Amino acid sequence: MKDLFSKPNQITYIRILLIPVFVMFLLMEIPYGNYIAAFIFTILSLSDALDGYIARKKHQITSLGKILDPIADKLLISAALIFLIGRIQLWMAVVIIVREIVITAARIFFLPKKVVISASTLGKIKTISQIIAILAVILNVPFNWWLMLIAVIITIVSGLDYLLKMGKLIGENILNIPNVITTFRLLLIPLYLINLVELNINFALVILTIIVLSDKLDGVSARIAKQITKFGRVYDAFVDFLLIVSSLIASYIIGFIEFFWILLFVVSIVIMVVTKIAHYRKLKEVSSGVLGKIVVGISYVAIIAVIIDFVYKFEILILIAMLVYTYIISDIYKSLIKNTPKSS
Repeated sequence: MKDLFSKPNQITYIRILLIPVFVMFLLMEIPYGNYIAAFIFTILSLSDALDGYIARKKHQITSLGKILDPIADKLLISAALIFLIGRIQLWMAVVIIVREIVITAARIFFLPKKVVISASTLGKIKTISQIIAILAVILNVPFNWWLMLIAVIITIVSGLDYLLKMGKLIGENILNIPNVITTFRLLLIPLYLINLVELNINFALVILTIIVLSDKLDGVSARIAKQITKFGRVYDAFVDFLLIVSSLIASYIIGFIEFFWILLFVVSIVIMVVTKIAHYRKLKEVSSGVLGKIVVGISYVAIIAVIIDFVYKFEILILIAMLVYTYIISDIYKSLIKNTPKSS
């Protein structure tokens, strides 16, 4: 309880609670509204350094703080990018947000192992470049597009730097052909989503086809080159998860499916991810199987069926839902069986 309400954590809570206030002034059409929003954004950004300084100075670094602090940072940056879309190109916002989700999820994943992936110099430069670029867009200063482009490039580079560090922490060489292909797939997702939302259906389908085919290519290359790694399996599964969920959300935004399907699949996929993480933490192995591959494959078919408005698209969605929940139950059952001691 003491750690819960430590001074650094209190500052983090305040930062999170003030994000809606920042968004409100960003959206309100009042005199000097942009200047007020820029001021609040600057204060919230600087408070990130303040809570870190206090935590180190007073020796109040906690596990909760390690989780909350990066989440607060990402929420602030993501909120700014989302509500500035129109002034910021959609693909720039998507690339930055996806990178932040990937790295934050990886950091949280490593916490139970008592492994801290500290912020690198490149990571700090990334954060500064994002703050400067967002402020430039809010205040509509000249060359703000170029500042945002620089922030996007640094964001991508720093993300790759973090991934390399994570590979070393788990004792694997993650800079290999399969992971490069998976990264290529990840970078194509924003381009695919932009075209889907803008109803450039043919182009979106072409990009989706490339993503799906390259998914098979990275698996084949991993087996041929004998470069199968635990990180690669998790990374590949994450990109599949991101593609499926983002496709469903985009389909809902453009009115192709109802919110019910979003709720059904997002909840089920989140449960699936949680069970996989629990499986890995207990057994130190990445669960995989034929059923999982079938789920991903039919999910791709369902996405295409929704995009082209196939007459049996809802039947395919129901089939996926049944397979997903079967897969979850199967995964939990396998974990329980492996954790049950054998009788002598």
